[in-house]
Amino acid sequence: MPVCCTEHQSTHISTPLILSFDETLTFFPFVLEFYDWRDGLIMYRAYRDGHRELLEGSCSFYIEHIESLAGGKAWIESIPVGLVDKARAYADLGVYMLKMAAMSDKARHLLALRPILLYLMCERYPLDQEQVLALCELGQRQILAHLGLASCRSALRFIDRIQSDFSTRSVIIVIHRLLDPETMMFTLFRHYSVITTVTLQVYLQWPTLTGTKLGFYLIKASPRERLRINQILSDVFQLGYRVLDVDSVRRIHAVTSYDELKKLHDRWLIAQKTAKFVPDPSCDKAYDIPFEGNSNIVPIRNYQQLELEGIEQSHYVAIYHHRIIKGEYLVYKMHMPERVTIGLKRHYLANGRASETYTVDQIQARNNRLPSYETLETVYSWLDRVRK
Repeated sequence: MPVCCTEHQSTHISTPLILSFDETLTFFPFVLEFYDWRDGLIMYRAYRDGHRELLEGSCSFYIEHIESLAGGKAWIESIPVGLVDKARAYADLGVYMLKMAAMSDKARHLLALRPILLYLMCERYPLDQEQVLALCELGQRQILAHLGLASCRSALRFIDRIQSDFSTRSVIIVIHRLLDPETMMFTLFRHYSVITTVTLQVYLQWPTLTGTKLGFYLIKASPRERLRINQILSDVFQLGYRVLDVDSVRRIHAVTSYDELKKLHDRWLIAQKTAKFVPDPSCDKAYDIPFEGNSNIVPIRNYQQLELEGIEQSHYVAIYHHRIIKGEYLVYKMHMPERVTIGLKRHYLANGRASETYTVDQIQARNNRLPSYETLETVYSWLDRVRK
């Protein structure tokens, strides 16, 4: 809750930056006051009648926004060298992270050495700075455990390798899912020295490519090259399934350029014309659906529906038929906010027994488009409700 701080008005050393609003557009009857590092980057709401409230938590403004104000560069220069550069990548939470660093030596240490960990705390508690400060007093693995994330040393090493721009919400969604303590999906990246935004985008679109030669190539490829590969990749998987090449997935994963993938595509396209596709006897068997969908997210119940989904969405989902029959995989189709296919992967315990845990393996929009942030939120919220 806001705290009246009129009595502290005379205790500040610095002169505040003033951020005002057009009240006719925003209906905010106050201005924001930003004090510099000497005053702990403290912030207030200041009203016309002289009343002032301490602004606790995030102010939701980018560092660049404050920097553009009159006196903004002086505000930046008051902060110890290096901390601002560390915080810039974290979008609207960067100022909040700097504020925590000004209030706590432990938070400052985290921002300097492991900023993503501080970001995860600020993202969880954007309006409760006392909770963030309390967490900063814990050990780093304890912080991860408190946040409900994997807390082993390898999880910290995974965090250290992330070099991503946090300006999009999808990045933090993926990181949260990778750090799920039940599935430990971050271990897929153990051979990656650096994990960039593109790395996470490739994982989001093609999870099965993570750690493969093609997955590594996609990360380094130009946007145009990635687009060309995306345009034919689902067709290549489908063709490999159609020509009954038992090593089709391995062959695709070993590809390291668009030209190699196109040659594989063309070779299988010729083979498909000369080979007659014989459906598996299990194609008539109904799928076991451990949990139902809803009016918007509908389970695929048999091979015919799976095949139709692949045709409608132009992807290779039919190759998952045998895994679905074995109880290893589930496929759903979603209608809103956009038409996508959802693939859920079952996880197994250390002793090899199947668990009841399913996680998102893929979310594919038509023609290999990346799903929107709203779509991701819808799918993950539904799955969280189902899991509970």
